[in-house]
Amino acid sequence: MLRRTALKRKTRYKFVELERFHDWVADQGCLVCGCEATVHHVTGYADKPGRFSRDDWLVAPLCPPHHQKVFDPCASDPISVEGLSHQGFFEKYGIDLLAEAMSLAETYQKVAA
Repeated sequence: MLRRTALKRKTRYKFVELERFHDWVADQGCLVCGCEATVHHVTGYADKPGRFSRDDWLVAPLCPPHHQKVFDPCASDPISVEGLSHQGFFEKYGIDLLAEAMSLAETYQKVAA
């Protein structure tokens, strides 16, 4: 039988550290315009088709208009990663979200240590 108390303690620690990381990433500002940002979970590649499983440590800061399709002012010319896909976002802005997310995670680990 699994011990629930040990798992809860470990999970809580990870959650607190992850929350700090997400706050730190959001504080970096949108990668496109520098505005106030939220975290976007990177799940696609910039240079090839396909997706991968969501990882809470692979996040990039994007403001709501560059993050969510619902904020696109014009549906015929999307500006958000949700409207463009990761490849389309790379083509439009030249930003590889996966590379940025990996760089941010590595930088945070150095800063937090």
